[in-house]
Amino acid sequence: MKAIELEYLDQIRHLMKQRRVALNLRQEAAARRAGVSIRTIQHFEQTGQIGLLKLLKLMVAYRMERKFLAFINDRTDWTIEELERAETRKQVR
Repeated sequence: MKAIELEYLDQIRHLMKQRRVALNLRQEAAARRAGVSIRTIQHFEQTGQIGLLKLLKLMVAYRMERKFLAFINDRTDWTIEELERAETRKQVR
């Protein structure tokens, strides 16, 4: 994995832990709320490693999913050509 990717994972790990703490949730309570194991949260908060589905479950539990979805849906950085291709559903092979 590239250094920049590891840095992003570390930032996500740190921000998600801060959010859990801000919500006054212990790891056990966060795990129950998200429907994941406490080991998942411990591992994620230590390493930044987590599967996408489990990360999304944590985002929902921490009430962060709306901002994440807004970010994913943001197309302001797309070029006109990319927007048109996406709308016409042209396949890329």
